[in-house]
Amino acid sequence: MPHDHIQLAQSPSGEIGPRCHACGIRLTFGNAMVLNKYYYCWEHYVEKTGADTATVVGDTVERFYQK
Repeated sequence: MPHDHIQLAQSPSGEIGPRCHACGIRLTFGNAMVLNKYYYCWEHYVEKTGADTATVVGDTVERFYQK
């Protein structure tokens, strides 16, 4: 099979997902990051790629709904 290198795990609810290639924690396919045909958790993905989130949270003085 083409994906024999990927370890799968089953959650208590029965959902199947990959394990992080670096640390082995159980992930869902929705929160797993793919790099060079392996799945990684966010922490190890950032460690390997240097990537970071694009979301910027800014402080506002007054919110539009508080006027």
